[in-house]
Amino acid sequence: MESGRRMCNGLHAAKPAILMALVQSVYAGVNVLYKLAVNDGMNLMILIAFRFLFASLFMLPLAFFLERNKRPKMTWSVLFYGFLCGLFGGTLSQNLYVQSLAMTSATFVSAMQNLSPAITFLLALSFR
Repeated sequence: MESGRRMCNGLHAAKPAILMALVQSVYAGVNVLYKLAVNDGMNLMILIAFRFLFASLFMLPLAFFLERNKRPKMTWSVLFYGFLCGLFGGTLSQNLYVQSLAMTSATFVSAMQNLSPAITFLLALSFR
């Protein structure tokens, strides 16, 4: 009985590490699948459009039901910031990501993707 409780507590404590390993495995699988799609001749813009389409179809119902009463007023500045986030945060980064995947290997892209927080930190320090 006591060993079962200890094992359950150990699994509970290991949840973040297990989930982190699972997320990294999914990222690696996505990189390999994208590389296979690009090697088969799929258009990169269509690949990105499908990714955003599926993400939107998943997120819209969640946002509609969970954030229904928490939305800010739609002003021109909110629209402009949304446009900039969509342009630079989503579209540009995804285009660069898939283009780099087409030009190099999935292993190299995975390694560079893990360096993104460090590069962001260095840029934040330099522009401070």
